[in-house]
Amino acid sequence: MKELSGRTALITGSNRGIGRAIANRLAEDGARVVLCARDEAMLAEAVAEIRAAGGEAAGIALDLRLPESATRAVQAALDAFGSLDIVVNNAGATKRGDFLTLTEEDWMDGYALKMFGAVRVTRAAWPYLKAGKGAVVNISGSGGRTPGAQFTIGGSVNAALLSLTKALAELGLQDGVQVNCINPGPVRTARRRLPRWASPRILRGWWRFCCRSMGGTCMGR
Repeated sequence: MKELSGRTALITGSNRGIGRAIANRLAEDGARVVLCARDEAMLAEAVAEIRAAGGEAAGIALDLRLPESATRAVQAALDAFGSLDIVVNNAGATKRGDFLTLTEEDWMDGYALKMFGAVRVTRAAWPYLKAGKGAVVNISGSGGRTPGAQFTIGGSVNAALLSLTKALAELGLQDGVQVNCINPGPVRTARRRLPRWASPRILRGWWRFCCRSMGGTCMGR
């Protein structure tokens, strides 16, 4: 029996890159995965890839910048598989650039997707995670710890997500929900052209580290 058999995971921003790699890995470990992202065509391709490999997957196309989308995403997981045990908040890309040229809209957009999207999805999912003693994993870029002059929005958003993780981890002790944050470094994706060693395959190492921090079983309990 695979580690996550019988568990349902919702992964945001999962039609490509890190999110897609996470969804594939969770499916490999036996989880029923629900992918959500804005690009419907790429989302369908990602779902089909998991199903072709023998996994159970569903997808919902939505924009997590819209407040109602979080509830829709959670409901999609419940409709597809009847439960929700794991939430991976991965969605969100922020605009780089000189601080003095970044606009109000740039800042609002950066927080709307990555920070508020994570807040809303976690809040909507919490009752189900509490009932099933589930888990939340937030994907916060390393810029939250090592911000740079060209990454003022992203660094700030990722730092806020780190703080949110710490606060939710304390609540999780009370409610039986495990909350962790992963700070990936450079990863080669379609959006970022990096050397071959920087591949989503290093997610395997991240997940194993995260598993150990949660008592030795990869969010499977």
